Amino acid sequence: MLRLDNRVALVTGAGRGLGADYAKFLASRGAAVVVNNRRRNGESPADDVVAEIAAAGGKAVANYSDVVEDPQGLVDTAMDTYGRLDIVVNNAGIHQEMSFSDPGAFDLIKRYMDVHFYGTVGVTKAAWEHLIASGSGRVINTVSPVMINGSVDITAYVSAKAATVGFTRSLSIEAEDFGITVNAIAPIAATRLSEKGKFTDEFKKQLRDNNPTSLVSPVVAYLAHPENTLNGRNLIVAAGEVQLMTFGKNDGFLDRELTPESVQANLDSILDETTNTVLPYERFHASID
Repeated sequence: MLRLDNRVALVTGAGRGLGADYAKFLASRGAAVVVNNRRRNGESPADDVVAEIAAAGGKAVANYSDVVEDPQGLVDTAMDTYGRLDIVVNNAGIHQEMSFSDPGAFDLIKRYMDVHFYGTVGVTKAAWEHLIASGSGRVINTVSPVMINGSVDITAYVSAKAATVGFTRSLSIEAEDFGITVNAIAPIAATRLSEKGKFTDEFKKQLRDNNPTSLVSPVVAYLAHPENTLNGRNLIVAAGEVQLMTFGKNDGFLDRELTPESVQANLDSILDETTNTVLPYERFHASID
């Protein structure tokens, strides 16, 4: 069994849904967990998650810091309570759908970037020195499979998740020098936020019936473990299925005297998906070295 004894994990947005399940699963494998969720009207669901972990014999402490306004506060709770930090799970997020034509679209994109991207970056940066000190620090970010194709009214969401993919991919290279791994998951699960989404009732029922949050947490626990060998990867996790979300390219066409007309004439080759090949992470890393 891959245990997490003597490891300290910080999970953002862990009061409900996926984050709560992550926190409880990590605690069940022996980790001491900082359960982060903001207070509303003086209360936070993080307290309920901590109580549930404690009742099961685990270790947990609540934190109420905002990932945007006070990322250092989350890390301080871990250090003040447990004296170390080994695992950061960046899960906190918001949900609001809006057409790009709406007057508020630009402000919504900035808000999404604040929470989903800068929140992830800020918490990771605040934790970085402690992850280095751990010797086997682990960062798990949250992205989305919908960023592959995009969708109507969620440009803000997809944009922030795409930025997080770039952050994950690039930071993973620097992290290797410190024994840290940085990966991302793209979960598909039934949550309070998915119920608010503009999905069909049939799709929401399918999520409830087949995609419980409990089928995502084991992947998070593996990525959090010192024996995890993955780095810089983006994994789609849905209903017990785990897939690599890849970067790739096709054969395209070559013209050393390229013109707009030759581009037009060769669109079939440029768009030919049958010749797609995956760009290996190792090759990408070697090109940086």
